[in-house]
Amino acid sequence: MSNKFQVMAATTMLLCVTSLGPLTAMAQHPAGPTCMDIQWNAEFLKAYPRAPAACQEIAVRNGKNFARFTAKVTSVKPDNVTVRFLSSGGEQGREMSLKPGPNARVEIAGKKIDYSKLRKDDVLTFWVPERALGVISDPDDTASSTIVLN
Repeated sequence: MSNKFQVMAATTMLLCVTSLGPLTAMAQHPAGPTCMDIQWNAEFLKAYPRAPAACQEIAVRNGKNFARFTAKVTSVKPDNVTVRFLSSGGEQGREMSLKPGPNARVEIAGKKIDYSKLRKDDVLTFWVPERALGVISDPDDTASSTIVLN
């Protein structure tokens, strides 16, 4: 094999490999913000420092970020509901109490449910707006509940 041919082959291979670089970088970073990118409420993060790890996705509505969580109900009282964070793998994390606001709901199996209908061991979904100390049923909802810091 001639040196000229080897140089051309090596140059072609180098061009192919370097042109894949941007594609590889795009595949490694998801489009849009991640759970590590949003600005958490400082009080919330102090009380629940592992919350970003329990966050399962971020939705963006009208330029505002919302973090989705899944939790299991551990206790239901007239004035609050206690839930335990669940990781995306189903592992249980720390407990958190929620004080329902007027008309506030959470989501169970794709349906919005009033807090008064929750029962122990229900698995629910809720969203935490960026920088907020509250939860909502979905990013388009306006009725919120307050996170009670323990």
